[in-house]
Amino acid sequence: MKNLLFSVFALFFLAGCQDRKAEYIRQDTAEFRFTAKQQEHPGKKLMETYCYTCHSPSAPMMEGRIGPPMAAVKAHYLMGEPSREEFVQQIVSFVDEPSIEYSKMPGAIKRFGLMPYQQYPDGAIEKIAEYIYEYQIEEPEWFAEHWKGGPGKGMYRQQGRPMRQGMGQGMGRGMGMQQQNPANKGMEIASETKKLLGQNLMGAIQKEGTLHALEFCNVEAIPLTTSMEEKYNATVQRVSDKNRNPQNEATPAEAELVDYFAEQIKAGEDPQPVLIPEKGKTRFYYPIVTNTMCLQCHGKPEDIEPQVREKILKLYPQDKAVGYSENEVRGIWRIELPNKR
Repeated sequence: MKNLLFSVFALFFLAGCQDRKAEYIRQDTAEFRFTAKQQEHPGKKLMETYCYTCHSPSAPMMEGRIGPPMAAVKAHYLMGEPSREEFVQQIVSFVDEPSIEYSKMPGAIKRFGLMPYQQYPDGAIEKIAEYIYEYQIEEPEWFAEHWKGGPGKGMYRQQGRPMRQGMGQGMGRGMGMQQQNPANKGMEIASETKKLLGQNLMGAIQKEGTLHALEFCNVEAIPLTTSMEEKYNATVQRVSDKNRNPQNEATPAEAELVDYFAEQIKAGEDPQPVLIPEKGKTRFYYPIVTNTMCLQCHGKPEDIEPQVREKILKLYPQDKAVGYSENEVRGIWRIELPNKR
């Protein structure tokens, strides 16, 4: 009888363990699927391409920042618990017609000025708004403490539901630092340099317009890039087969890489870095792709404002960096990384 009772108990115990194991597997699978779905959402890449230039999560809290981080935008626009549709419509309304009336961030407007009107691909803002409503987005390290006790009283919505500020913090941040192989390191340097140049360029445009931004690029672009070389102990340069600055002319081999990346982008593929090992170093290449803002100075000559085109030719008499449309490869990053010893 005792043996029978033990057998029955063991059967129920094992069944319970199997149920719990299955539950854990379901939880892990659900989390994996959620993460995969987040990575595949089109709004993620659109946000990184069109928003992070001004709303970078990695810029310091005060110096060098020309717009609030996207986490702050999300926090403010979720006050009042809007539905998904209401949230998206509020974001779209402001971007379509930037004004104090449509903004929910008067403090940001007072500090940074009103966001200038820009054109975006059809449906891009809707996808970006849907993405930031539904998913955890990258936060600056200082943001949780800054928001605590603020307008949202430490609460804002992540992954489509209210969460305490700081929950999930760190997801997506510093991924390039986890594995310092040449591909990851090169991507980290290219991304940080792009953000630095973009933030300063947008600051110049907001301050005095596109003509002033051209003068800024002429004087400051190379020194800013050099500052990243010092930070990362690497050689950083942008090169192109249709260069504007003579110092950025691509070699014949690099011009072939421009064509290689252009074919990938045209086919809708996600480009991967090209690594070329050399004695004592590794050379990293990755495409520089145009967006709407680029076309103010790199678009088709007939579409560039006459005074802007005149200024370009005055600063760069041999300029070749025009004729582009959106989402085209206008050059590549060339980053030389010293090999570890």
